[in-house]
Amino acid sequence: MVWHEDNGFGWYSFALFDAMPEVRTFVTTRNGAVEGDVYSSSNMGLHTGDDPARVAANRQRLCLSLGLDKLITPRQIHGTEVFPVTADFLALDPENQTVCLDGKDAVMTDCPGVAIAVSTADCVPLLFYDREHRACAAVHAGWRGMAAHIIRLTVGAMTARYGTESASLLVAVGPSIGPGCFEVGDEVVQAFVSAGFDEAAVVRRYPSARPHIDLWAAAVEELLACGVDLTHVEVAGICTMTHCGEFFSARALGLHSGRFLTGISLL
Repeated sequence: MVWHEDNGFGWYSFALFDAMPEVRTFVTTRNGAVEGDVYSSSNMGLHTGDDPARVAANRQRLCLSLGLDKLITPRQIHGTEVFPVTADFLALDPENQTVCLDGKDAVMTDCPGVAIAVSTADCVPLLFYDREHRACAAVHAGWRGMAAHIIRLTVGAMTARYGTESASLLVAVGPSIGPGCFEVGDEVVQAFVSAGFDEAAVVRRYPSARPHIDLWAAAVEELLACGVDLTHVEVAGICTMTHCGEFFSARALGLHSGRFLTGISLL
């Protein structure tokens, strides 16, 4: 990832996309952590218990720094529903837009000038870009969504709506909890095994600890199963729990803490 800063506000972009002038990616950070304040300093999450006015101000700062006209984020529920952001959707009033986005864990669009993003704090954020058909998607994949194949469902949704060919997709896998920190119970391991994941690749077992899940490996496995070219995939490889001073982490800071955004916009 590549660091950017504007008037004290910083964010990352994905190097894989940076050479393409027609698309912009971004990953926000805490922009400075204040001791004792789990929402400091740039919480972007709307449903975290933070002051809505502070979140709105943070989002406005993001849009001003990146030159974003519209920022669309769903209200995620660890499900698998993919929502298309269309011209008709954009014509709705904000209240009806919010209703449409409720319960969605992935959004996709071919509308230029619209930034779509997902909010996370340990779950895996992914960005997809179909250069040929000028379409993109942002995906929130917690362990439940990952095991339920939200990545495959998103690729399928893009194929159905835009004619996307998976072999030409570019994909970024953003910061999330890493395999060294994501300790889980046996029921989570069973969920991945039952869903057909390669147990040897995604499950790490230790003699004196509970099993761990490698969500990065699971994401790559799903992308390869879809036919995505591995050379078209950028994995940030940054653990949010280990780097909770820079990125929000629910495991490190608690569920009622901030969220960062990972997004993409067609220019």
